[in-house]
Amino acid sequence: MSDNVVALSPPSVHLLPPAGLTEDQAQVWRETVNARSADFFGPDQVPLLEEYCRAVVTCRLLGAQVEAAIAGGDPGELKAVLDMRDKESRRLASLATKLRLTNQSRYTPQAAATAAKKGGGGKVWQFGKTGG
Repeated sequence: MSDNVVALSPPSVHLLPPAGLTEDQAQVWRETVNARSADFFGPDQVPLLEEYCRAVVTCRLLGAQVEAAIAGGDPGELKAVLDMRDKESRRLASLATKLRLTNQSRYTPQAAATAAKKGGGGKVWQFGKTGG
């Protein structure tokens, strides 16, 4: 056997969106799944990922309703849609963390502190300056 032989593994395949999602939700699914390696999500995470996609689309819809309520000038309607959007946003953040999609969910407290120290650096008034 030659030293030039390369073992080929089967190609990795990303999880496809489940049939029960709307087209907008399926698009969020594809964007989320394709932004990570094919083995990032396992079949056991499908229910959480489905809910995450629903929450993203719902937050977008509620955001549009907030804008409409602001334009309409009805404080009662604005409060109602803001409350719904805030509740759904918290659900979205929780699901994203559980799925390890957020930076916060991937860092230990020590690693987060190190990343913060290495971050943008400088003071607000120093941004855009070069040199010392």
